[in-house]
Amino acid sequence: MTRTFAMKIYAASYWLLAALFVYILVVLFLPLLAENPEQGGPFLLLIGGFLALFVVGAAIATFWRSALRRSWVWLALLIPPVLFLLMNAPFIPYTLTHPADAGFSSVVALVVGTIVLVWAGVVVFREIRSGSAREGAGRRQLVAVSIVAGVTIGAFATGVLAAGAGGGGGSVAAAPTMTEALAAEGTKYLTTSYSMASSDILGLFVENRDSFAHSFDVDALNIHVQVPANATVALSIKPTGAGPLEFYCAIPGHKEAGMAGTIDVR
Repeated sequence: MTRTFAMKIYAASYWLLAALFVYILVVLFLPLLAENPEQGGPFLLLIGGFLALFVVGAAIATFWRSALRRSWVWLALLIPPVLFLLMNAPFIPYTLTHPADAGFSSVVALVVGTIVLVWAGVVVFREIRSGSAREGAGRRQLVAVSIVAGVTIGAFATGVLAAGAGGGGGSVAAAPTMTEALAAEGTKYLTTSYSMASSDILGLFVENRDSFAHSFDVDALNIHVQVPANATVALSIKPTGAGPLEFYCAIPGHKEAGMAGTIDVR
């Protein structure tokens, strides 16, 4: 039995996902490890372990000829990518809705690549079980692959353009009457308490010292600002009245890690 179009797509998708893990390891996690070894160490082991599984899976799909007769292999190899996707499910919606996030392109590639891999795995499983495998690609398969490629390229372009534009900022018509600085480092806000009068306008400089993106959010004033890695964003805060204003980072897990504080409006 020769390798079918679906088998080739399956193997290619697996190699692309393995390459994606190399990118994630080198670009996203090694800087985190350098800044915070205690926090980055477990992630490094996790990503390295999945990278090894992906390389083995890609090699089996590409070189192991006995796999051409074993339908269960193509489904079993889906476990690592699907498992990794499920493990990161809480973070994926935020990243996909924020193209300026540093991990946007990687998440798009991970989601699309896993979907293609599952589709190809199911097709190969059915081909082997039915004995009706064809080496060439059908019209529907070519159209589907073309659409997926176009969506992926478009998403990458969107992420690059959004990242180049930087984070947005909150603003008001009048100039600030006071200024403060807020630094984010090690997934923590270094200052968690500010005070201002209800008649003041606070000009706040939010500095992100981490190698990954954060956000600055004040739900009561509808302020939602992205703060790219190693960048500073200026914004203005004008209260609508006296009372505490909570600010936090909306990226899943960051608020719980220490990225939250309060502005006491007198």
